[in-house]
Amino acid sequence: MKKISKEERNWKRKLRGFLWMRRLCSPIFLIVYLLAWRAFLQLCIYGGVRRYLPLLLACMAFFAGYLLWYLAELRMYGKHSIRRALTQFEVEDNRVLSECSFELRDVRWYRKKKGQIYLFLKGRRFVWLDTEQASGQKRELLELKLTQKGILATHFWRIPVALALAAATFLGAAGAVWSAVPYNGRLSWALDELWSSRKVRLVHNNIYEDGLDGILEDIREKVDLPEKLCLVNSFNLHFRADGTVETLYTFVKGFDEDGNFVDSYLIDYDASVSDNITIWLGGAADMEFESDKDLTPLLEAMRVLPLRETVENWQQEVYGILYYGERSWGYSTKGIRYLDADGTVSYPGTYAAEEIKGYSISVFCPENEAKTPVRYLYRGIL
Repeated sequence: MKKISKEERNWKRKLRGFLWMRRLCSPIFLIVYLLAWRAFLQLCIYGGVRRYLPLLLACMAFFAGYLLWYLAELRMYGKHSIRRALTQFEVEDNRVLSECSFELRDVRWYRKKKGQIYLFLKGRRFVWLDTEQASGQKRELLELKLTQKGILATHFWRIPVALALAAATFLGAAGAVWSAVPYNGRLSWALDELWSSRKVRLVHNNIYEDGLDGILEDIREKVDLPEKLCLVNSFNLHFRADGTVETLYTFVKGFDEDGNFVDSYLIDYDASVSDNITIWLGGAADMEFESDKDLTPLLEAMRVLPLRETVENWQQEVYGILYYGERSWGYSTKGIRYLDADGTVSYPGTYAAEEIKGYSISVFCPENEAKTPVRYLYRGIL
């Protein structure tokens, strides 16, 4: 491998730096950079993936192409240039005579810095003139002729563009951080969903075949759901005539074996939106176990409840299961059935001698209220 001298490394560093700054401080780059920040902030604050994401991706594609352009240009300058500073040169009319002679009209743009002149010529050539050892008259003559190239050749806009880039970066980053603060923007909700929710694919999606135990098994693939659960509000599940689960919504609290509160879990599923269950962690205000909302009776009852037989004569497309825990039905026996732990179903008499209450699982038709719900009172837990 060819060893690169210190002088050549320094030359490469100068070329990379000046060329990168020119590309970075280009007005075109600034315009696209501002568009990218605008699209990103709109996305963070208001959302709208379909509207802003294509523009953001187009800007990213431009930046990628811009970087490739810079790398290709860097390679071409390296091939067509002498890779060291030139200390010996003469200025004659509009021509610079040196080891790498050139016409001043070939200068596209240049930079001056502490006795050094860096010239970028047509044909992708980079010339570094070290004028510290040159006479003052020669240096002044060269600088005078370079000023005749006009203000554009000095890349004068680099400072205002660089300031605009810095301002855009600062304000854009500040705006993104602000939108991440809870309730300030769409980004805050996205982050909250990322930190506070889990998604798991519903594999056991047939309530006839898999029951509720299958759904909980899927949930426990991603969430360490305790065995002891109670409702915060209700358990509501809709399923099709073939048993396929359509929607599920429930909010439960979990407790360890000693009865200590672990966490709360809002479980949401809609087959028309996704085949994933979303589980939101936290959010329950009350951390006490409520025995009248215990979920265990529902889980036990669903293992023996004759669900298919209950709905098969209703001739509906969608059915529902609703559970609030322990409920009172007064003295009405309409739709009431008793369910024992072994699956035995019995009916109350025509008239109830005492108040009918207990852990109740209602099977109903969400799209047809004329169908009287069947209310199973589970008597496996007394």
